[in-house]
Amino acid sequence: MPKVSVIIPVYNVEKYIAATVASVLAQTYTDFELLIIDDESPDHSIQICQQFADTRIKIIHQKNRGLAAARNTGIRHARGEYLAFLDG
Repeated sequence: MPKVSVIIPVYNVEKYIAATVASVLAQTYTDFELLIIDDESPDHSIQICQQFADTRIKIIHQKNRGLAAARNTGIRHARGEYLAFLDG
């Protein structure tokens, strides 16, 4: 079980999401899972996320329900002892 769950809600952030995910993966602390919550984003954000090959990444899809609902979905799926929220 990971110590930290990093939760990133994703909706229309294709311009920034690659740098966001890369910044999490570049951390020196490695005991984490990265939950990417696809809030039915109409752009290419999720396709960009799918290009990262790391077993700590989990992409979760949901119908568009907004930022708070995406964060709550991340919380429900989190396995870490601590939660860290990061915007895309």
